[in-house]
Amino acid sequence: MKKGVKTLKLKNLPKKLTQYNTVHLISHTDLDGVGPSIVLKAYGIAHEADFVETRKVDEAVLAKLDVLADNELLIITDLSVSKEVADVITKVNKEPNARFVILIDHHASALYLNEYAWASEIPSLDDIKMSATTLLFKYLVEANYQVNPRTFAEDEVEPNYTADQLAIFFDRLAHFVENVRLYDTWDWHALKIQEAADLNTIFYARRRHSFILDRFNYILTGKLFTDEDEAYLHFSKDELRKVLKKKEKQMVVVKNHTLKGHDAPLNIGVIETDSFVSELGNHLAEKFEEEIDCVFIVSIVKNRVSLRSVGKDVNLSEIAKNYNGGGHPNASGCDLSELGIGFLTAILNAPKVIKK
Repeated sequence: MKKGVKTLKLKNLPKKLTQYNTVHLISHTDLDGVGPSIVLKAYGIAHEADFVETRKVDEAVLAKLDVLADNELLIITDLSVSKEVADVITKVNKEPNARFVILIDHHASALYLNEYAWASEIPSLDDIKMSATTLLFKYLVEANYQVNPRTFAEDEVEPNYTADQLAIFFDRLAHFVENVRLYDTWDWHALKIQEAADLNTIFYARRRHSFILDRFNYILTGKLFTDEDEAYLHFSKDELRKVLKKKEKQMVVVKNHTLKGHDAPLNIGVIETDSFVSELGNHLAEKFEEEIDCVFIVSIVKNRVSLRSVGKDVNLSEIAKNYNGGGHPNASGCDLSELGIGFLTAILNAPKVIKK
């Protein structure tokens, strides 16, 4: 699918999700990965969710296919699979046993999956950058599903909402979905919508199950952040200011380093941290844009590198793809070990950035 596509790809998205015996979801571990589970829950679609890291998606999908029973559906969101696994999925979808798999994603590094009828890779729609959460929401709206929040408890009485209540629930869900899109595409920064960034901060501050439950309750109550969330946000913003000031002084610059996926050598700002990754990466890329082409935020413990840049000079998704990672042009990631010993040596020998 080409950039600037004007229509959704999965015109044949299964219309009868609720008629499958079981719906399974495999999604990413970040905010946009968890968003689809909240959307399904808001629509009253019971499902079993597994959240996996990008590098483990093929393994997770193959394991799920091994146990996927007749008349069960697997939805993969915010993740892409290899061509080898894609071919396996195609065979599963051709079997006459009502097992079916669909994939909904938005990463430009995985556009090759649009060759498959069951996959939908849409980085942008009508010139608006997409998220996986947004795409799933749009598909359900297009298929005329109605928001119907349910807890799926065994003793739950079937809710009987009024038309006005359902309209309010839909608006709240749409607001949540847009916040996820704004943060995941980094549009929140350009548009200065702090609420989207705050939502991501809370996502990483809470246990995943609690975050999902509290955002589901928001659809019912209209309270996006709990009192505990508000207190944490106040604390974290003070902490963020301290981190930004401290890390500016710690960043080193790997100069004229050649990476696969980019034609010319790059000046790379490198910093080590496990907190405020996106905020820190964007801040450093903007402040030192004359000295560096991009920022690599390293996590030694997690063996991960988060790649961040501003502007259009460097396509980080192409670089990450060459190191078995992926993502967006200005925000991607891969395993630190994939970059090799040469990059690690360059970090150790790199000078600190010019202080401003």
